[in-house]
Amino acid sequence: MKNIFKTIVLLVFGILIFNSCSDELDQQPHDSFSPDTFYQTVSDFENATRGIYEGFVAGSYYCSSLLSRPDIITDNVILAQSGRHSNQWVHEWRYDADDYWDMMYAPYMVMNRANLIINYIDNLEDGTVKTNYLGEARAARAIALFDMLRVYSEIPTQSNDANGSLGMPIITEIDPAIQKLRPTVAESYAFIISELEAAKALINANNGIGRLNKNAVNAMLSRAYLYNGNYSDVVAAANAVTLPLAAISNFAGVWTDLNEAGVLFKIDQDQSLDDIGIGIEWSQSNSGKIVPEYVMAFDMYNLYSADDVRRDAYTFLGEDSDGNFYNAIKKMFGEAGQNNGKVDAKIIRVAEVYLNKAEAYAKMGGNDANALSALNALRSNRYSSYVAGTETGAALLEAIKLERRLELFAEGHRLFDLKRWNEPVVRSATNGDFFDGTGTPVPAAYRNLSAGDHKFLLPIPQREINIFPDFQQNPGY
Repeated sequence: MKNIFKTIVLLVFGILIFNSCSDELDQQPHDSFSPDTFYQTVSDFENATRGIYEGFVAGSYYCSSLLSRPDIITDNVILAQSGRHSNQWVHEWRYDADDYWDMMYAPYMVMNRANLIINYIDNLEDGTVKTNYLGEARAARAIALFDMLRVYSEIPTQSNDANGSLGMPIITEIDPAIQKLRPTVAESYAFIISELEAAKALINANNGIGRLNKNAVNAMLSRAYLYNGNYSDVVAAANAVTLPLAAISNFAGVWTDLNEAGVLFKIDQDQSLDDIGIGIEWSQSNSGKIVPEYVMAFDMYNLYSADDVRRDAYTFLGEDSDGNFYNAIKKMFGEAGQNNGKVDAKIIRVAEVYLNKAEAYAKMGGNDANALSALNALRSNRYSSYVAGTETGAALLEAIKLERRLELFAEGHRLFDLKRWNEPVVRSATNGDFFDGTGTPVPAAYRNLSAGDHKFLLPIPQREINIFPDFQQNPGY
């Protein structure tokens, strides 16, 4: 833990301009002040709060990796052989403690920035300005811890003993050299939920573009409660979200930043100033051609029907310089008229909230009608020739899982959904990387990852354990 914080000693993180997806160690400000003299005015807290949001788009976090690697590790995409083979070691489950996805640094940076605000919040006068900054900070550190848990820890619903397994350290102190052992998953989730519930009572209903607000916190609660298996609480949190679903007519524009329909929380960026290319892990352009890194798997593409607005919103027929065609990923391709991968990072949307509620109702038992109603509300806004579904029981739950996969493609969910359902990764043995299923299939050694395999948990970076030898590594590494 000391390594995570050693470069964050008593800095003011009020960074107004986001940084590019370069190494996180390059993201520290060049100027710093003592918190004792900085956190005095509303302007100080505004700048510090903006620094929290900057932390979410570090390179290993929402800048790209958390939105791409959960699909790269699973069955939604396939490696394009003509690309640069980036992240191939992730795709093939070859990560270990010395070759890892470092998702610890950026979230703990967010938590540290939030903790500084919380620690000095009483320097502000009582009122809604003060409570709102406090609400944003508490929600942000809860989200940061939750995201680390998804990557490094078991999910409560995936096994009977998951709650007693290793969670991630809960850091509420501002001491940059603090070292804490890993608590249980149950303790970690209890903290996340309590923080989000507290934030819900503090935060404003509207904080403007690219900021957390009451709707976003309720949405995050629906996600956290679903992972924790608190299904009635999922429904209550989901019902508190007041923003409507994105309609068919404006759905495609969400992904080119033409509109924000159905988006509850995103990191707003200026493509010229901020230079955050969250889509470059899928493909890059080259004189009108694409350099594909990963493309939508052929069997995944075939799950989208011709009248599903998501098929053309998420993919396009892309050609590389050798004349090969792919089901290329359009979802993060760029803002309107661009192909540079620079778009706003969408962290949670209304569609997920409806899916969370549908799944929760289905798992509560005796609530098929309510589950179907939530599912049909989503489907009616995605299929142009929609006919209301009538599924019940196991068929209904499978329909919810399917829509979740189709809706949340390339948004960082597939790995965690399979993990919490305790289901395997199963990749096609015959379909290749080209648009029609020809091309190169996944090698036999990397087609199946059994449910419960230790590779569903990413390894703790060995460098952290070298500095804090008592810090617990995940089993199997």
